Amino acid sequence: VVNSLLEAAPSRLHFILSSRESLPLPNSRLTSRGRKLLRLGNRDLAMNEGEVTDFFQQVLHLDASRDIIKTVTRTTDGWVMGVLLLGLQMERQHGPPLDRAQCDNQREIQQFFRDEILSTLGPRLHRPLLLLSLLEVIPVDLAVEVTGAEDIGVDLCELVRCNIFFRHLDPDNTLFGLHHLFRQFLREKAAAELSPGTIRQVYRQAGRYCLRRERPARALRYLLQAGDYDAVEAVLEDHGMSFLVTNRTATLTAILDRIPAPLLPQYGWATLYSALAYIDSAPGRVLPLLDQALAVFAARQNRLGELLTLSHIISIHITTTGHYREGKEQLQKAEQLFYQTADALDISQTILVARNLAMGYSIFLADFDRAVKFASLGLNLAREKNLVNFEAALLMLMAYIQIFAGRTSQAQVYLEQAAPYVHHPEIGLFNKLSIRMMLFSFLFHDGDFANYFDQKNQFIATIGNTLVSQSIAGPFCNIWEMDIAINQGRFEEALDLAERALAQRHSPLCPHLRSLVLQLKALVLALRRQCDQALPVAAESRRLRDLSGGPYFIALNKLVVGLTYSYCGRYNQAVQLLSAGIEETRRTSTEYFEACGLLHRASVYLRAGARQPAGRDIKAGLRLMRRNAYRHLWSWTPAAMREVLAFAVAQRLEPEYARTLAAGRLGLALLDDGTAIPLLNIKTMGGFKILHCAAPLLHAEELTPAQRELLCLLLSAPEFKLPQETIQLHFWPDSPQDTARVKFDTLVSRLRKTLAQILPEDTAHYYLKREKGIIWLAHCRVDALDFLAAVDRGIRHLRLQECWQAGNAFTAAESLWRGEFAPGVTGEDRIREFREKLSRALSDLAFAWCDLLVRSDRLPKAVQVVEKALRDDPLNDRLYGLLYRLQGQNSAILARQVLKRFAAVLRAEDYPDDEVDELIAGITADQPHDGEDPA
Repeated sequence: VVNSLLEAAPSRLHFILSSRESLPLPNSRLTSRGRKLLRLGNRDLAMNEGEVTDFFQQVLHLDASRDIIKTVTRTTDGWVMGVLLLGLQMERQHGPPLDRAQCDNQREIQQFFRDEILSTLGPRLHRPLLLLSLLEVIPVDLAVEVTGAEDIGVDLCELVRCNIFFRHLDPDNTLFGLHHLFRQFLREKAAAELSPGTIRQVYRQAGRYCLRRERPARALRYLLQAGDYDAVEAVLEDHGMSFLVTNRTATLTAILDRIPAPLLPQYGWATLYSALAYIDSAPGRVLPLLDQALAVFAARQNRLGELLTLSHIISIHITTTGHYREGKEQLQKAEQLFYQTADALDISQTILVARNLAMGYSIFLADFDRAVKFASLGLNLAREKNLVNFEAALLMLMAYIQIFAGRTSQAQVYLEQAAPYVHHPEIGLFNKLSIRMMLFSFLFHDGDFANYFDQKNQFIATIGNTLVSQSIAGPFCNIWEMDIAINQGRFEEALDLAERALAQRHSPLCPHLRSLVLQLKALVLALRRQCDQALPVAAESRRLRDLSGGPYFIALNKLVVGLTYSYCGRYNQAVQLLSAGIEETRRTSTEYFEACGLLHRASVYLRAGARQPAGRDIKAGLRLMRRNAYRHLWSWTPAAMREVLAFAVAQRLEPEYARTLAAGRLGLALLDDGTAIPLLNIKTMGGFKILHCAAPLLHAEELTPAQRELLCLLLSAPEFKLPQETIQLHFWPDSPQDTARVKFDTLVSRLRKTLAQILPEDTAHYYLKREKGIIWLAHCRVDALDFLAAVDRGIRHLRLQECWQAGNAFTAAESLWRGEFAPGVTGEDRIREFREKLSRALSDLAFAWCDLLVRSDRLPKAVQVVEKALRDDPLNDRLYGLLYRLQGQNSAILARQVLKRFAAVLRAEDYPDDEVDELIAGITADQPHDGEDPA
């Protein structure tokens, strides 16, 4: 009848049909007759938080807090009747606390369900509904098993059709769900009417059902509700690792927290996975739980459980406790069990154990080749099975192993592969943190301190300073930054960092970390001639290191403490300890620490006047540094570095690498006799000034325009050299040659005199040179050339798909750009060409870097880089196109604003409208925003 009425009625007549059931209307026929249909179901009619707020304020005149609104919406699921009942109850009680109103409202809802819903259903359905209410979702085949009613699926479909608080959860009518308020009502009734044994049996049936369908999380929840802890233990033995593989530790924690604490120690697998679930959230609880699990497995001779627990204890001793000697004792047993149980291990377990064994061999024994063997096994399996969380962990570990072994180039291969996982959604917090720390560690060891601090600040901005300080990253950053301060001669700051690290009360340092802090503190005290304080601190650091172990760190302790003894005048003890440290590094094949020890011992020899053994150590140490491209060593002070490198150049011991290190690390040029000349640091980007020993020497206004122009001509020339004739032609193209020569001599003489007046006595000739008709600048560092070199380095890395290293180079380049080259200096062809070269390089940087920034979740930084490039080149349509695409990722409005801004700039430059339209169309045609033209 309804269908006939709808088909026959004139189109101007509208109908509103309300029904508890979904009406079988002929959609296609009605649509063909021009009648439009709008169906509103339960979800469409449910109120959201904003609508509940409006309903309370405008209809019930109740002023409810945001928390109350959220609770009401969540409790009622937006069901209008539920919201009304709860609101009326609050209104009658004149705004009582919500819990009381909810309690009263709950009684009204229960009465509604009892009188209006359950009473209308036949008694035949009462018990099945009570049984099914215990389930989270209701598969028909499980419903048959639980209720024993073969036709229960038909009953459920009828309940859905009648809109009796049931709904379909799949298109095949095999999965059903209950409205949560009706389910709560039925569950309370089930608890009152069904026996505890019956309820437990339903949960057991549901748990076994979910287990058969590979849903271990839901199976565990049901089995825990059944109180069947033996079954829970069996599920965890077979499926527990899957939670770690898929990074579902929070789910695992929520499930296992429901096991009563007194019962947990009886179950090895439950205890083991409880420990692993806490690694991210509560690392302090992990080791005691692992020890409990190990005791259970050992008593029951469960080799698989014993192996997995031992391997995690090894990991915890590395990442948390720093008890390397204890971990070393367990490593051999774990490896034996690994080979004995190999056939019983699944892929995930094999990867996890191999990773932890690799960590153990790297840290406990400094056996890097064996560590690589196990790490490679795990990495290959993770890649083969596409287990990205494990792959990230193994890449991080492979990079760490190579860093510890001092193999810089091999470390870079793995860190490039690991770095993108920092932003991967499937990677766990612990692995992301570990990868970040690995990147910090590499930058620290590489001596790239600017990028170290830049990436640390990004990390803090991402997860917060509190989390960083409370994690293992906090203490290690403190230690690294102490050493950076020592390397840069900022001893007071290093001492302050040490005091802050040692004073922490909320998370006191373990012996391993405390030893690292104390050995650096002792060195700083010795450098400050406070030997009465330095020696006891050094002794305590040695005691703690003997307690903690770890050959890598034992060697480092001997080197740093030996250096401390040398500054306290204990020459023989210093040489003895440094020599022992060097031998330790050779046993572990750690060339980084070997170079460190050799050059520190050379410094001690030089201060004692023992030039011959110093020369041997310097030659061997610098050869190791050059071969491995090392630029930074632990505890290498500027004074010691200068002394060693100057001696190396004077004695022709790796002189070129010594000069490279002196220029890059100290800002010094080393002459053939070892004399050290501070580099002139010439700042030309966005201004013009000259610095000497980090202090401003000359500003632009202190030079004549001709002097500034001459300097800029030289700076824009290859190797800072120009023939005299070229300069004369530039300045005095119309003057006779003799006149131009006299003017040139005067210009050069006055510039040299200006430099001589402000530089240390008799050093100006080192920087401004003239010989055989050539004039040039020497021993200079120029920001513009550093900028070009960094951009070029970044693009080379990018072409090799070394994206992380490319980003580091681009970061360095971008920090150097302060504006155009030497603003205000006129200059013609040569200077103009150099400016254009720099401008092109900035645009190249923007185009190359922005995609990397976006992939690293740094869209605002990408926009900032493009804006910087546009300030230099405001008519570059390609840059506007890039900015348009970047802004369009977040907002079509911002994308349109970019186009309007570009059009305004073009019109201000008198571009005709047709050219403006063509340029704008070119930008939007390249890549429209979300299929839409923002113009």
